[in-house]
Amino acid sequence: MAEKRKFIGLSQFKAPFTYELSGKHFHLIMDNGEEYSLLFADGENVQIAKKGEAYRFETYEALKGDDTTYLVHIQPTDGKGLINYSLVLDTAQRLVTVVLMEEGFNSEFPRMIRTTPLFGAIKVPGRDLPKIRHHLTDRMVGRHIAWKYQPGIAIQHIYHTANCVRADMPGKESREMMRRMVENGIDSPDPEVRRAAEARIAEQRERERYYPYYEEPCFHIWISDRLNLFCFLEEIMIRSIPGGQSGGGGILLLQDIERVVDVGLSFSAGEYYMCTAYGEENEEPDELDTKESIYDWSVLESMPSIHWEIPKDE
Repeated sequence: MAEKRKFIGLSQFKAPFTYELSGKHFHLIMDNGEEYSLLFADGENVQIAKKGEAYRFETYEALKGDDTTYLVHIQPTDGKGLINYSLVLDTAQRLVTVVLMEEGFNSEFPRMIRTTPLFGAIKVPGRDLPKIRHHLTDRMVGRHIAWKYQPGIAIQHIYHTANCVRADMPGKESREMMRRMVENGIDSPDPEVRRAAEARIAEQRERERYYPYYEEPCFHIWISDRLNLFCFLEEIMIRSIPGGQSGGGGILLLQDIERVVDVGLSFSAGEYYMCTAYGEENEEPDELDTKESIYDWSVLESMPSIHWEIPKDE
């Protein structure tokens, strides 16, 4: 009998990996002056070399954002599980965005992961580098999208500002469903079920004393007219709830904002896996749209891009 496969978090309903990069080579010219060579040996292995250094052999996973755009995740072996790279390879515009993830950079909150986007272009022999770049954007501000990752798991992203995302259950019906689930547990004839429901209610009330609603730093990056790269990190949560054991994770999503589907990377302390979702636009207002922030944003450091200027979309 075959061993039952275990899926991590939201990965069970992930779209199939793509192996189209096999055999392809990319010469990356980054805006910080660094150059890299990526040679995809096959559908799972890539050889990487920084200019002037030897090639390293690494494994990778890739999903497609559209016909010409790939989201690639690499966890280098010399990073000891604390360094991760996600690359958006945009072969149509010959552009690249690299998202560097550094875990354990803050000794006070070791679960926290610093996430930094880096921009560049793909060099093609005989052609000049493109003049445009992927760039930070505010075009998603004001939108609500309820993302569904698998049956029973959905969350509404409220794109509050270019640097701030808030989240809520998608619609009153889902909130009522969650409330009924807890109440049904309280009324259960099984004492173990009742105790579990009571513990869940007590835990939630204690949590809400310190973190009453979901608000976290984020970035939005223009990839193309239809593709958006979105990332958030749970830094406010990990700083707010005593003990430092809640939060610290996040998600990186390459979103098709016309079809309202995405491919992405979910991450938390020591755990990185790719996932996909489909969404539904919600034009109804949410109470979180107008709520004044009660959190201290001046101390945040896990997402440097929230302090960068957001250029006008071209």
